[in-house]
Amino acid sequence: MNSELKSLHLIINPNAGTRQGRRFLPEMISVFNKAGYLCSVYVTEKRGDAVDFARAHAGEADLVVACGGDGTLNEVITGLQQGGHRTPLGYIPCGSTNDFASGLELPLAPLLACDSIVFGNPRSLDVGLFGSDRYFSYTASFGAFTSVSWSTPQNVKNVIGHAAYILEGIRSLADIHPIHMKVTADGQEYEDDYIFGAVCNSTSLGGVLKLDDNEVHMSDGLFEALLIPFPPDLLVLNRILSALRTRHYDDPSLLFLRASKFSFTGASDIKWTLDGEEAEGAPVIEIRNIHNAVSLICR
Repeated sequence: MNSELKSLHLIINPNAGTRQGRRFLPEMISVFNKAGYLCSVYVTEKRGDAVDFARAHAGEADLVVACGGDGTLNEVITGLQQGGHRTPLGYIPCGSTNDFASGLELPLAPLLACDSIVFGNPRSLDVGLFGSDRYFSYTASFGAFTSVSWSTPQNVKNVIGHAAYILEGIRSLADIHPIHMKVTADGQEYEDDYIFGAVCNSTSLGGVLKLDDNEVHMSDGLFEALLIPFPPDLLVLNRILSALRTRHYDDPSLLFLRASKFSFTGASDIKWTLDGEEAEGAPVIEIRNIHNAVSLICR
């Protein structure tokens, strides 16, 4: 065996999205082998498996590659952070929406993604710390639409992708209630009733919202936050919808913030979503930017 081979841990969720990762697994391994990597494969079976494996073993490899959806990537990043590993990370996006990959313009075809990892260069990216031990790569959100990503059945997502989020969200609009929050952003306080809030390090949020590319810099030590106050009447609601459609986030009907640290004070039963996965709330949630926490291989 060639002693010059580098080691690669491929962590794959075989059931992500339309299961492209499972279908292309032999070809993906071949791409990495030809590039000089001895590839070991770890197949996840349940939620949390990727966290455990990355935390325990990521430091043993020259490169770690996550193959799956945004939730799989979230778990691998969490494992890297919890284990204190600085191993470079590759991402083969095979999920239903692939928001994170879209924001970075990563290839969505599995074999092209492998080529991008093999011939790419490391790029430092910020990561979010949610509370004391949860992490996110591109968004933490609450309110309208946020439960859709983890409550929509996987088979529905597989069939209609982004539309599943929007359709399921519209179906639940009648049940949306105002959420009272006090938000602190790098020392500045804002208090209101909100229908939606998101702290982001990406240009896309589940296909529902799209941030301008010029507004988001994924390694500047800052997060962007979009908060939508509860509309008092239909006129304001229409203004909010118009501002969202045209991406005018500086409209007075919205609150757009940029900071390295956020604190959210509200009811403890508020549900959050981290990279599309459900997260429990608390009376006070702190979100902190961990600057240049991950080295992601990009073209």
